[in-house]
Amino acid sequence: MKKLAILLTTFTMMLTLTACGSSQCQAEGCENEVYQDGYCEYHYALEVAKDTVSSAANDVLNSIFGG
Repeated sequence: MKKLAILLTTFTMMLTLTACGSSQCQAEGCENEVYQDGYCEYHYALEVAKDTVSSAANDVLNSIFGG
């Protein structure tokens, strides 16, 4: 039981360090610093724009065809 606790603690620490250790944008090929949600300022704006357009398109389609 003691070995399992040590293993879980070590695994959790590794995950935490890996998740918090990245300071580069998660977009492929981008090396800019992280702005928000793992993206640099440029790629974050692109993701927000994609989500907004997708949501608006779905709303329009649902209003036309019902859903």
